[in-house]
Amino acid sequence: MRLFARTLLSAVLAAGLSLPSGAAPLARPIDPSSPLATQAASTVMQVRPAPVPASGGAERSHAQSSAAPAAAVAPHTAAPAQASAPTPAPREPVLLKPTAIPPRAKPRPAPVRPARPVASRHTHEAGAHADAAHGSELAQVRAAVSALLSANVRITETRGPAYYGRLVPRQTPRATVVTCADSRVQTNGFHADPTNDLFVVRNIGNQLATAEGSVEYGVRHLHTPLLLFIGHSVCGAVTAAAGDTARLEPAIQRELATIDIPRGIDVTDGVLLNVNNQVESAILKFSGEVEAGRLAILGAYYDFRNDLGQGAGRLVITNLNGETDPARIRSRLAAGDLLRYGFMR
Repeated sequence: MRLFARTLLSAVLAAGLSLPSGAAPLARPIDPSSPLATQAASTVMQVRPAPVPASGGAERSHAQSSAAPAAAVAPHTAAPAQASAPTPAPREPVLLKPTAIPPRAKPRPAPVRPARPVASRHTHEAGAHADAAHGSELAQVRAAVSALLSANVRITETRGPAYYGRLVPRQTPRATVVTCADSRVQTNGFHADPTNDLFVVRNIGNQLATAEGSVEYGVRHLHTPLLLFIGHSVCGAVTAAAGDTARLEPAIQRELATIDIPRGIDVTDGVLLNVNNQVESAILKFSGEVEAGRLAILGAYYDFRNDLGQGAGRLVITNLNGETDPARIRSRLAAGDLLRYGFMR
């Protein structure tokens, strides 16, 4: 019986049918011309497909696909075909192949936005619209850069190459000047040409503590005999230090924390007190230079609001080597007595 099953399956394969999914292949092929193969083929021809219900589409399709190749096994034993029904062409054998997994579709890249065109001098209207939309920052930058470059051209043409040639060998300042970073405080307000004459250090509140290295470089490496701290009218740093700094950024809070003034103090009094504190700290730090008579440490008030009544824009000396009495300061300035300190009396 097992041999007959093998012979029948071999005959089916020889007739062009394919193995159903999951069927095991034959252990060894059987010659189709053998008597067993001929008997199996005749048996296949005598099998009639069972009627297929109308609703079974899959079973009907399988029966039709099985009947067509079976008729092609032994045409000499099949009944002649009716004239009215044409004989269908034999179907090609279906080979068993591993099912190929379709490749995953590549994700579609995100659309690339086109670059925004750069405004040029030929797109004045578009540039004006952009300036309005961005709060005129671009207009301010353009104006600032233009002013800087234009002024530089005028200054260099006026001074000439020889002026700049004298700056090449080294710097030779006579004073280290610590001013507030406020944009209203510029050296051209109290010096006609500070180039190579003032070693300028700027920070909020004109402090020693937040720029100690720069100040020390000016005093001990450039050997400037004058150290000058300059405060000014309506100083924003002093106003902030005398108020609530909790909402300010941490870095700003750290710099304001070294301005030692009382809460709520008047801004002018706060500026004068802060200048005195800076002079006192510098005297302690540079005590060796002070005692040797090599360094004068002064404090000043740049008064563009005329708070001290000596004229708007005046630079008023308010501390001379620790001396804060206005009358004594005027007297010593007039006498040129600038390297003597109060503890030296």
